[in-house]
Order: sequence, then C-alpha cells, then structure tokens
Amino acid sequence: MFNSLKPKTLVAMFAIIAVLLIASLACGSTATAVPQIKEVIKEVEVIKEVIKEVEVIKEVEVIKVVPKEVIKEVEVIKEVIKEVLATPVPAAKETIVFSDLNWSSAELQTRIAQYIVEHGYGYPVDAIFGDTISLQVGLANGDTQVTMEIWLPNQQVWWDKQLKVGAVIPVGKSLDDNWQSAFVVPTYVVEANPGLVSVSDLPEYMDLFVTPESNGKALLVSCLAGWACEKLNESQVIEYGLADVIELQTPGSMAALDAHITGAYEKGEPALFYYWGPTKIAAELDLTVLEEPVCAAGAGPESGCAYPLARVLIAVHPSLIQRAPDVVEMLRKWNYTAAAQVAAEGWMSDNEATSEEAAINFLKTQDVWQEWVSDDAAALLATALAAE
Repeated sequence: MFNSLKPKTLVAMFAIIAVLLIASLACGSTATAVPQIKEVIKEVEVIKEVIKEVEVIKEVEVIKVVPKEVIKEVEVIKEVIKEVLATPVPAAKETIVFSDLNWSSAELQTRIAQYIVEHGYGYPVDAIFGDTISLQVGLANGDTQVTMEIWLPNQQVWWDKQLKVGAVIPVGKSLDDNWQSAFVVPTYVVEANPGLVSVSDLPEYMDLFVTPESNGKALLVSCLAGWACEKLNESQVIEYGLADVIELQTPGSMAALDAHITGAYEKGEPALFYYWGPTKIAAELDLTVLEEPVCAAGAGPESGCAYPLARVLIAVHPSLIQRAPDVVEMLRKWNYTAAAQVAAEGWMSDNEATSEEAAINFLKTQDVWQEWVSDDAAALLATALAAE
C-alpha cells in the first residue's frame, strides 16, 4: 500500500502513527494497547523497506542522468584533492642575517651574497652593521649567521677559541691571500729619503711625519676603532720601542683613512699609515711598505714583527648548516678574487655607485658566480637580474 507514496509522505505517516500510538497508550489499558503496538511495528518495518527502495531508485535515476565523462572528471578531481591534501606545505624559510662589516671588500661581498641568497635561494635576508669585534660576538652568539670576511692572523686568538667550542664553522675562502701593514708610505717619500727603509729607521725620519696634531711625534694614521688591527698596531709600536716616536691616530671611517692618504698623495706630502690590499687605493697608488722583522714560529704581529699574508675566510654559525644547507654549499664554492674587488671599487668610484648597485653590476657582468650556485638558483637569479 505504501509503494506509490513519496518518501516525505511516508515519513509524515510514520510520525502520525507514532502519535496515535502514544495517545492509545495514554488513554487505554496495557492489554488493549499491545495488539495495536504490534500492528504499528509491522507497518513501520514496511515503511522502512519502502524508503530503502525509493533511495535506491533515486540513486539509479541520478546515475542515469549524469554523463560518464562528468563522473570521470569528478573522480580525477577527487584524486587531485587527495594529492594536494597529502602534500606537506613547505615551512617558511627563516631570515639569514649577515655581518655587515665596515670596510669596502666585506661590504661588497656581503651585498653580492645577500642578493644571491634572497633571489636565488628564496631566503629573506638582513644585516647587522658593525666593526670586527662587535660582529665577532654577533656571529658566535648566532645574532648573525654569515660573516663574509674573517681576517687571520688579525682575529686568530678569537677564531681559535670559537673553533674549539664549536661556535663558528669555516665554509670557504674569501678573497686571495693579501698584505697589510701599519707602516706604509707613498713611494715618493722613500725615493726622496733613501735611508728610510724599515721601521727601525723611523726615529731618524720622525720629523717628516710630524703634524700640528701629533704632539711633536710622527703621525701614524692607524686602522679603525673596533678593528682587530687597532690593538695589534698599538702593540707593534710599543714592541718596536717607538712609543716616543709615533703618535697613533684612529680614523673615524675607512673613507676618512682613504681621504688622508689620497690628500697627502695629491699634494706630494709625507704620510705614514696603516693599509692593506686588495683595495682601489693600493692598486692605483704607488705605495711602499717599510720593512719589519718576520714573526718567529707561533708568534703574531703583536709581539713586534710583520703581519704575514692574511688569510681571509667565510664563516657561518652552526645553526645554518641544518636550516640552509643549500646556502652553505654555495658559500663553500665561493671564489671572489682580489682582482674582482679592485675592479668593483673602481666601477663604484667611476659611477658614484652604492655597494648594492656594485653588487648587481658584478652579477650582471661577471660569470664566475654561476659556478657557485645551483642550476635552479642560477635560473632564478638570471630572471631577477634581467628585471633590474
């Protein structure tokens, strides 16, 4: 009797029967109600079966009207959704912080490395500006994760200690081996005073370098405050017995040091100063390094001897090994030469450019960096550089 009824009608009838049953129970005796309950249960079971049949019919009808192509597309979509849901979302890359050291070669190398890391490897980058000593602390503490120039032997004592406790890791060589000295003069000074050959000759030629600000001593413009060479140069002057001969002056910046040298050179005046290579000034000006005794085995310039050729290293904080192994691998292949630095400084000077602009120019005009990076990074960098 129910087969021709719609599902909604059946449900309504089921509800009416349930109400009648409750009313019967409320008004009549238990004996009278039991047969009625049995009859209602039979009818309910019939209704259930009919509803099942109707649902089956509905499903068949839906299948009949849906094209097979649509069903296939739905199945494909389901599989795609499953795959997307099963694919883990990569974690956001953490910012890599560079030590932004305050001299030209370190500044430029840092800008080049930052551009590569950001545009080639997809890491956010930042930098903390400072001098050698403050950024030594920053690297060892993990406040920075990359230092592009560690100069040895200048930083040898600190470096050996940090290596021993595992606070820093060397990952590559930065620049070529290069010279430095606290006793540099323009070559024309030596040519005019052929007896001035070594540091031991300075007492005899002290008057050449006296200035109104040097307290009657020879003025030696040393390296910047906060650089490791500042203390080394002071120790050398004492160990050479020149404390009464030389007045050390700390320039406020590398630009101030350069201005002192070029100013004296343009006027043909005597000048005594600390300097190093590779730099534009060292490459372009004719300079002479006064002779000093060679350091004994195990001794450093602070004991009263010449700086050996400097080894310049790249160092990272150990945390970078785990969270950015691709960047570490790139830095291990780094090969930035002294010639590249001199050329870059010349381009900056000629174009009055910033270090950021010089870094982009280096990446656009040189190919060597392609040997450092992965193929994927090289492709991304090429796109980024084309948009600059």
